[in-house]
Amino acid sequence: MPNKVEITEAGKNTVLVSTSPITVSINETVHTVEVAAVQRAVGNATITSGIDITNTIGDAIQGGTYGAGTTLEEIVRDLIAPFLEPAFVSTSFSAAGIHQAAGENLLVEVGLAASLSAITITWSNPENLNDAANLIIKDLSATPTATIVDQAITDYGALSVPYVQSVSYAVPIVNSPVTRSIKLSTNYLGNNGQGSAVPLAKTVFIHHRRRVFVFTSLSDSAPVGVENAATLYGTATSTLISTLAVDETAASQSIAVDCNANSADTSTFTWIFIPIAGTLGEVAAEVNGKGVADYTDSWIESNNGGTGYLFAAGTANPMYRLYRSRQPGAFDSDVTLNIEIKH
Repeated sequence: MPNKVEITEAGKNTVLVSTSPITVSINETVHTVEVAAVQRAVGNATITSGIDITNTIGDAIQGGTYGAGTTLEEIVRDLIAPFLEPAFVSTSFSAAGIHQAAGENLLVEVGLAASLSAITITWSNPENLNDAANLIIKDLSATPTATIVDQAITDYGALSVPYVQSVSYAVPIVNSPVTRSIKLSTNYLGNNGQGSAVPLAKTVFIHHRRRVFVFTSLSDSAPVGVENAATLYGTATSTLISTLAVDETAASQSIAVDCNANSADTSTFTWIFIPIAGTLGEVAAEVNGKGVADYTDSWIESNNGGTGYLFAAGTANPMYRLYRSRQPGAFDSDVTLNIEIKH
């Protein structure tokens, strides 16, 4: 029995797509597009000769052509496009200041300034969004709620996808880890564009984090008393990793740290700075993706009697727990350390 897809809008159009191993025919009850004896490649569902579009149906636009190799899925999706609900697929931030990307979310450092300059949005079926509805982006965690964008869109369907929405928003500076909820919203009309507005929303996050450092230093001793730990911290070129990716609300996390000539230098020690709420768990070494050694016991901890060491960051004064390699030049340049941090 041949495959059949039937798409119906009551009282208006009926589109029938019938396929057999050798033919594809497309019929519409008000306007008709017919392709006789069009061959398709059996097994991979693509057409092997072109289809000229003589009447507009959905996103199949009059005057266009489906070339050889077009999949039947693409053709059917175009035909039913007016019936598909739109959705937010993904977003990403562009920012200035101290920040770090984390998929759809943004990481910023406690105590330091960062600002949003753009938000890139990918929609599915944006042509079915309600052109009378503004694109609204809000920081729900601000008090009161802060509107970042309230933008009228003349024609959602005419926007390039991904769509880049320019913004100008200074992320409020906080001195302790916190998560901000950023909500994007608009709407579409139900009942195939003829009904009432249906809300469409997506929430992404800005996470304020404390930084974790792994670096090398000539020093083999921790700071004295409550002295600022920055007196120990090395130069930028001695940094193996400086990351905001460690979430203090997670029970544990692992970060991968690539060693280099500095960690192999027999005059330098490797140091790990962890915010005082965390502790060092297992440390395993890999070379070319293969585990070669367990270095969990290769570290000496110093936490200043439980108080920790100050490492100021802007307006924040986070305290750190320090770990030093037991010997200088401990890690060859081809080693990757998988460092577990527990909370």
